[in-house]
Amino acid sequence: MDPFVSALEELAEALLTGEDPEVVLSEIAEEHGVPAQALRNRALRALGPLETYKERQAELKKEREQTARRRDPVFAGASFLAAVASLSPKLSLEERRAEIERLAAEYDVDPSAHKDAIERLRRR
Repeated sequence: MDPFVSALEELAEALLTGEDPEVVLSEIAEEHGVPAQALRNRALRALGPLETYKERQAELKKEREQTARRRDPVFAGASFLAAVASLSPKLSLEERRAEIERLAAEYDVDPSAHKDAIERLRRR
């Protein structure tokens, strides 16, 4: 197997954990016996800019989750209610209402369709 493949996989994992790209790239290159510059070049082609890899992956994950919710209204509703349930009890009524509206837009649901469930959550 190409040593660059496993090195790139390891590099991607390290970047997702927030490690410094420069430090980890050198360590992984040495570990796999490949030139650091060659690994950097392949990583840039395969992963894009290393400094923003973690953020880009988080955005992709968020987009995939949003797509899944749009395809399944039951999942969207359940996710919305879970997010509402996790709101801070210290929020004022206005802040809570604003957060519920923001979450409704994020999860693409009609909050009035979940009014009863939201009211039950508030009583806890």
